[in-house]
Amino acid sequence: MTSQCNRILRNYRNVAPTKFHSFNQKVKTALAEKMRFPDSIWSADATLLPSYLSASDKHDALYHESMLGSRLVIAERALLQAQLVVYLDEIAALLEMAAVRTPDILVASGFDVVKERRGR
Repeated sequence: MTSQCNRILRNYRNVAPTKFHSFNQKVKTALAEKMRFPDSIWSADATLLPSYLSASDKHDALYHESMLGSRLVIAERALLQAQLVVYLDEIAALLEMAAVRTPDILVASGFDVVKERRGR
């Protein structure tokens, strides 16, 4: 029986803006803590985390501004959400690779983790 607990559930791809915003804020807060994640994780692409964090901050501002109903801001928020999904996919792949050695890293990341299935 193989363990499936080293996989991230990518359920953030097609969710409503409100759910995406709360999920993204949870992941951003978790990834911003430097003590949880060694720098070796980000060595493959050193610009990934800073780019994600700045895009996430911009998305947070646009999300709150879009509550006023401006169609231009809502369209910009949707484009930024699509860009954040790309960043989240890249981060998820890096974290899954790092989880081979330290499986606890996925729990600390803020992502939803695939639950282990028990066989008969």
